[in-house]
Amino acid sequence: MSVEEIENTIEEYVKSARLAVEAGFDGVELHGANGYLIEQFINPTANQRSDQYGGSAENRIRFALEIAKRTIEAIGKNKVGIRVSPYGASNDMANYEGLEETYALLAEKLSALGLVYIHVVDHSALGAPPVSTSVKNLIRQNFKQTVILSGGYDPERAEKDLNEGKGDIVSFGRYFISNPNLVEKLIKGAKLNEPDMSTFYTPGEKGYIDYPAGL
Repeated sequence: MSVEEIENTIEEYVKSARLAVEAGFDGVELHGANGYLIEQFINPTANQRSDQYGGSAENRIRFALEIAKRTIEAIGKNKVGIRVSPYGASNDMANYEGLEETYALLAEKLSALGLVYIHVVDHSALGAPPVSTSVKNLIRQNFKQTVILSGGYDPERAEKDLNEGKGDIVSFGRYFISNPNLVEKLIKGAKLNEPDMSTFYTPGEKGYIDYPAGL
């Protein structure tokens, strides 16, 4: 990407956020995880640039910070969060020297911008390396707003990590798909339906509206 193309892409993020809010959404989550474009800039195994967007950690996080800053300017900091996946392996992302320091710096800079939350996803349940406790602690220490944790959580692990102060909120994904009344089940300690992953991203009602809702 040329610098001009980067500039145009940043504007696409900003325009999309503005349109989402105009359409009635409460806010947007910038997707800096799963090997998508923002993470490709952050991760030096993908980012081979030698200009102001590549090389040092400061340069590699510049793309994410510029998107966050200008999205905040467009819709307000109370409507912008970001999702990140340190140690993620999606789309050929790989671990690298200085990974934890990179995310510590990113968290610090994002905190200064005032984003409402940072969402840290752990893909180890899907075969990626686990997100280390040390990088979670660094993000927690450097980001002063809300920290959301996600990735293969069950109620017991969620309660444990919240009690240990690793985050403020736990996000459930797959269990929300398979349990239409998940919140009620969590409150009552009821047994959860296991998700059928063979139905994910497939057409038709199976796997979307056919899970039992009873307690």
